[in-house]
Amino acid sequence: MDRIKLGVCYYPEHWDASLWQDDLRRMKECGIEMIRVAEFAWSLMEREEGVYDFSFWDRFLELAGQEEMQVIFCTPTATPPAWLTEKYPEVLNADGDGHLIRHGMRRHYNLTSIKYRELCARLVEKMGEHFNRYPCIIGWQLDNEINCEISEYYAQSDHAAFRSYLKEKYKTLDELNDKLGTVFWNQTYTDWNHIFLPRRSPQGLDIANPHLKLEQKRFISRSAVSFLAEQAAILKVTAGGRFITTNGIFQDIDYQELLDAGVDFICYDNYPNFAYDLSHKPGEGNGMKDRNSSFNLARVRSISPVFGIMEQQSGPGGWNFRMMQPAPKPGQMRLWTWQAIAHGADMVSYFRWRTCSVGTEIYWHGLNDYSNQPNRRLEELKRIHEELAKADGIAGHPCRARVAILTDWDNTWDGEFDLWHGPLRQASMDGWFCALQRNHIPFDFVDFRDTADAADLAGYELIVYPHATLLNQKRADILKAYAEQGGQLILGCRSGYKDMYGRCPMQAMPGPAADLCGVRVKDYTLLGPMDEEEYLIWDGEQVSAPVFNDILEPLPGAKTAGVFRNNYYDGQPALVYKKHGRGSVWYFGAGFACDTAELFLKKLGIQSPVYGRLLLPASVELTVRGSRMFLLNYDKEPCDITLKEPLPELLSGRKLSGKCAMEPYGVWILPFHE
Repeated sequence: MDRIKLGVCYYPEHWDASLWQDDLRRMKECGIEMIRVAEFAWSLMEREEGVYDFSFWDRFLELAGQEEMQVIFCTPTATPPAWLTEKYPEVLNADGDGHLIRHGMRRHYNLTSIKYRELCARLVEKMGEHFNRYPCIIGWQLDNEINCEISEYYAQSDHAAFRSYLKEKYKTLDELNDKLGTVFWNQTYTDWNHIFLPRRSPQGLDIANPHLKLEQKRFISRSAVSFLAEQAAILKVTAGGRFITTNGIFQDIDYQELLDAGVDFICYDNYPNFAYDLSHKPGEGNGMKDRNSSFNLARVRSISPVFGIMEQQSGPGGWNFRMMQPAPKPGQMRLWTWQAIAHGADMVSYFRWRTCSVGTEIYWHGLNDYSNQPNRRLEELKRIHEELAKADGIAGHPCRARVAILTDWDNTWDGEFDLWHGPLRQASMDGWFCALQRNHIPFDFVDFRDTADAADLAGYELIVYPHATLLNQKRADILKAYAEQGGQLILGCRSGYKDMYGRCPMQAMPGPAADLCGVRVKDYTLLGPMDEEEYLIWDGEQVSAPVFNDILEPLPGAKTAGVFRNNYYDGQPALVYKKHGRGSVWYFGAGFACDTAELFLKKLGIQSPVYGRLLLPASVELTVRGSRMFLLNYDKEPCDITLKEPLPELLSGRKLSGKCAMEPYGVWILPFHE
């Protein structure tokens, strides 16, 4: 887009038609320029099979066009109607025991039912052909939050499709048995029809061969991508060149493959208020609260450099039986909006226009309360709109960072069911995020795969690949080329000990990373609850070495930089580095806590891009987008920021100099130069 735009999720089917025009006009008064509609409205288009009636939406879209409101129209395939699921129960999802998930909530379908795909494709084709006549429609959203809440599928069609997927990939049963290690516990397959998605075992539901589990996740991703790609292909033909997106970042989908398959960009559903959900206990977590949404926004940006927010939290949240959340404090909705924009969003669409008076989400509040009367959230929205008018030149510009964290779907999925991997990965991701945030160092996530090359990484002076557990030689070679060109690379423990099937080959750890890092892992241990805290000693400084420890042996050409302290391997190498060309690779034999990551930043000379020019408190986040820097205060108290040079602040129009007070939940936009 040529500028940042505001939108809102609207449900005309929830309200009497007499409210529509007033709603649209009030939206425009508040700065809303677009609405998302119809993601749960299948029955309003096909009340019975094959009988299509679009008159409800014709009436609404004609009014939207008259009021010059832009529309993002959704395919309503997230909630198949009751007539469909009763007539064709094979479209329903099932749990791991085969019990069907019935109509009554949402996302009760499976992704592989031939009948469901047929019915969806037919509806989407009819919608594309019919609604193409409305110029107010600017784009399409496919489905809604695919794989949200339910990301596993066990219908009969899923078992059959899984067999077909494995047969296509492995060709022969001998190859499948080898790669999936089925010799263990006599799981060997002698007929393709003997293969099922993981089912109940003596250890419980869905505890299975870990290599089969990894393939299950890859299969689910392929199923979801195929499901949405089929809709995208239809709309590319019928919908007149409008953009095609989908919303959310959820489990078990390779979103990069989805973009390659026909979706133009991703929209994210941004709910920072989950940080204040009543399920959280004081003192738990990393203390970053709503600031943790910046982690998710950076992840979205790594997948889809152009992205928007399809659902931005605007009020207190909760269903009638879970997710209880307090109301956002005055200023927080504005802060969260600018947080999204600061991390690259070119569109922010709020959830929702008016709080629903019926159904499961009666406590998931929108901009308007049940009463439809003026409130502070609407006043805050007007302020955001006024400020956006001053923010020309931000849309379309990328965020800027010199530090990257590598992530990939293979390791993500493996960590979701491997207890020796997942908690370690999560702890280290959190440690690095907190360290970078508290030191005001912007970062990117980079989606890493076999098709990458060193040129994709060359713009970063530091890359962290916390735990490259699944690693092949091709990816190791890419990382080596990055270092040779002058980059600094950090890997953590448990790197390279699995192949891409999740097997542990008979080779010295860290496998393909051995030459890259210049180490051999000669011993290792999980740190149990009875162990003392473990530490890294690096040039006399002591920092945490948590979760898991690899005791290292430097190989020729590598050097020890730090040692362990507080266990039977006291004094043994904990940190080894090896030079490659103009750069170097560091292998740390532990997880990364915040203090550990901070020491790496200090030792490697990685500083904030405003170091020496601004003094920022820990409560303030710094991001850089284009030629602007954003300062975001997440604290309920004002804070002091010291500027070493006078700078104009875009939103207030003030010239800032010296020590200046920033308001609670405040936002500043300042010019940025290297």
